[in-house]
Amino acid sequence: MIKTQLLKNKVILKSLQFLHARYWDVVMQFWRLLPASFGSTQINKEFSIGIVTYVDRYERFFKPLITNLVKIFPDTEFIISVNGYYERKIQDEYLKDINAFLGKFRNVKVVDFVEPQSLSKLWNLCILNSSTQKTFIFNDDIKIKTSFRKDLENSGILKEEIALINRSWSHFLISKETVVKNGWFDQRFPGVGNEDEDYEARLVINKIKINTFRIYSLKNIVFLTSNFSYGKDIDTVNTKYVKQNKIFFDSKWDLTKVNSPSYHYVEILNGYIKLKEGMDTPFFYDPVLLTKENLHIIKS
Repeated sequence: MIKTQLLKNKVILKSLQFLHARYWDVVMQFWRLLPASFGSTQINKEFSIGIVTYVDRYERFFKPLITNLVKIFPDTEFIISVNGYYERKIQDEYLKDINAFLGKFRNVKVVDFVEPQSLSKLWNLCILNSSTQKTFIFNDDIKIKTSFRKDLENSGILKEEIALINRSWSHFLISKETVVKNGWFDQRFPGVGNEDEDYEARLVINKIKINTFRIYSLKNIVFLTSNFSYGKDIDTVNTKYVKQNKIFFDSKWDLTKVNSPSYHYVEILNGYIKLKEGMDTPFFYDPVLLTKENLHIIKS
């Protein structure tokens, strides 16, 4: 009987997942009703939007996402951090294509690389090259409804200095003031993974509260990458994170399930954490840069 019930539950779950996917397929068709936009030079001063992407997500995810986002954020600055790739010929062609595509938009800045960079660095460069005090960072593999801007601005998230959407670091708001207080994302993480846990641990230690806001008009696809920027034979954790990032995280932090003196509870880790001696995060960029208008793209 237990096996039968488990089978029924599995069938129900699969059915709900199928219906949810079809629902979003229908939702995405409404974008066709909105006129195309190539943005405006009149930029809103309240926030910018940063997106990190790379060649393997270009056609399927990034192009439709940025096309749709600019339709509802024509007055908003976008900073696109384009990661490098291990095959030079493919990367060279990709950079020509994506720069030509993004060059059509009046409100888009591009920070591109030939060689692979850490996700932490690419996030940092979105923040650093933003001309506003607050920046939304979005994954390139999300889906949004046409009501997304209204839902975002009505949610109250813009009153925060740092906040998550739907309790996920796939989409979050961060201010330059937060970076001054908490530091940059740690660029010593070589690839993708654990940089969000590291940053949240530091927020806890620095007594900076991070709230989360539920926005139903955003769907996180959680695309499982099979071809990383960093090479063909990358060891992974949970199929979507670079193993070397986990190794570095473990070298930086002591993590335990037991509450101990000088340890701090971090929700995202569901445990208590303490920074190891000598592992403080460097301040990778001069904090003065956060108070100045960037007239030129900063890449390093």
